[in-house]
Amino acid sequence: MSRTRHLIHGITLLAAGLIALVVLLRSPEFAHGQQLGEGMQRSGTVGIQNETERKLFWSLICTCGCPRETLGTCTCATAHERRDQLRAALVSGLSIEAIQAAYAERYGAEALAVPPNKGSQRLLYLFPLAAIMAGAGIVIVTLRRWKRRSDDARAAGERSPKGVVPGGRDDYDDKLDEELKNLDREDRE
Repeated sequence: MSRTRHLIHGITLLAAGLIALVVLLRSPEFAHGQQLGEGMQRSGTVGIQNETERKLFWSLICTCGCPRETLGTCTCATAHERRDQLRAALVSGLSIEAIQAAYAERYGAEALAVPPNKGSQRLLYLFPLAAIMAGAGIVIVTLRRWKRRSDDARAAGERSPKGVVPGGRDDYDDKLDEELKNLDREDRE
């Protein structure tokens, strides 16, 4: 029973740790002491006019110094200018992919919200898969060790001293059961 409890506690702690790590890594808050620079006053709202703009703006990062926000959420003056430039590019007939490529060329690959799945960027997609597989391997090895210990303990219990029956019963338990049966018979008579 205690081994099962330990297993449940271990899995729960592992899951809680992974959730806490994900929350900490995905937190978009300002770092302590980080402030908006000049020309980065945040005001207004983001006006997205159609689904094409939504897809484009949410795929590009505002690189003006704001906390890593997409152009779909950043309200600084630089983001407003960049959205206007991107709208002009859409009107001129450029595809979303072409605009994203030009944006990444101008501001760097880190300006893309989702890195492209090609070249060295492909490692970014393989790393989480490798981490999941490594975690699964650790869990499997741990479970096998616990199972082996449980089997060893059960085998040690079967090789118990004379008079002890496997399963934890001994001569005293048998004698006690016999006495209780005798008492039941006496009560009936």
